[in-house]
Amino acid sequence: MPFGFGFVPIVHIVAAIFSIIELGLTAYLASRYDGWYGYYADGSPSRVNFMVFNSVWSLLVLIYVGVTPLYLTSVFHKLAALALNAITTIFWFAGAIALAVFVGGPYDCRSNSFCSSAEAAVAFGFFLWALFTFLTVLDALESLRSRGHNVGTTAAAKPNAYPGA
Repeated sequence: MPFGFGFVPIVHIVAAIFSIIELGLTAYLASRYDGWYGYYADGSPSRVNFMVFNSVWSLLVLIYVGVTPLYLTSVFHKLAALALNAITTIFWFAGAIALAVFVGGPYDCRSNSFCSSAEAAVAFGFFLWALFTFLTVLDALESLRSRGHNVGTTAAAKPNAYPGA
């Protein structure tokens, strides 16, 4: 088993926990936008709403990628899992950058829970982007290996082109 593939279930669990934390943080931020914080008297800004979507989307993707191969193997497809992980990586990158630009900072929040939650949401957004990037790279490597492409760097990993040689 190559390095990293034994850690994939652990990374899925960590990503699920971080997604739940991010969901709580961004849902709190979305609920607090009532006109007191900024110019959004009509509701929460789209950046915060997108991060709430990212959290829910990630939990659904993690259920498909982590649970489906164990119990519903006929529904699971490796390339679909790779595509979902790649899309989720792009979503997290875009959302974390957008929220970081929107929040700005760093600020000295002290006891302001809204400010602290906003900065924590940015940090967890980048953590989740890193986790999903790791999962996407591992899925891509596994996809290349299973399709007959050689991604190994050692001479032992390369097949002999001439069977008699």
